[in-house]
Amino acid sequence: MNQVEWIIFDKDGTIIEMDSLWIAWATNFYLNLTENSDFEVGFTLQEFLKNIGVKDNGRSIDPTSPLAIGSIQEAETIVAYLLYQEGIAWSKGVTIARTAASLATTQQEHVTVKELPGIRRLLMALKNNGIKLGVITADLTARAENHLKQLGILEQFEFVLGSDQAVYSKPFPDLAYVARERYHVPLERTVMIGDSNADMLFAKNAGMQFSIGIIPKEVYPKDYLPDATKIIESYDESLVAMFVKKE
Repeated sequence: MNQVEWIIFDKDGTIIEMDSLWIAWATNFYLNLTENSDFEVGFTLQEFLKNIGVKDNGRSIDPTSPLAIGSIQEAETIVAYLLYQEGIAWSKGVTIARTAASLATTQQEHVTVKELPGIRRLLMALKNNGIKLGVITADLTARAENHLKQLGILEQFEFVLGSDQAVYSKPFPDLAYVARERYHVPLERTVMIGDSNADMLFAKNAGMQFSIGIIPKEVYPKDYLPDATKIIESYDESLVAMFVKKE
């Protein structure tokens, strides 16, 4: 096995606690639609949240859902389709959805994000052992950088790439190729850590060395990352031993 030189992290659900961030975003997305005077939304907030991936009466996100895995642009397409079913022309629906999503993102500019337990210590341990770190996320680049800056860990990463940096987001390998070209990341010596199977397939499609899926202890079932090389339940410094070459 080649020595690991880089580790790429997903952001939401991997570095940052996802549910509160994205449920609030999706709720604002819907409310922005209802404020459009040109039409009346034919589906309730609860129906919308369920369709996009919120479960347990609005308390958590299905890790296999569009809200958990997809990009903001993909969420816009889903909403445009829902509007099309309501009789709104596709071109108009796309514009309405894009405007509502953009406003929802702006409304979260000052949202407080929460890091996953152990992630800060892990990042420092990896850096201290000479491993380079990057972030590739389905979120927008500027928004992802803002979240990491808020946590005070942005400087730990060599780069942050969001879905706006390539035509196709995860699980397509395009963003990995961007990382290779811009930051000289040797993908065959790179590991992906994420919380969705899209992250695992992304690693496989890009030719990365292997992938690690994180599924918190309290989350069941644990069978939604079939393409992960390894599953972990939490972060601790013993994980560093997987990546550091023994002398």
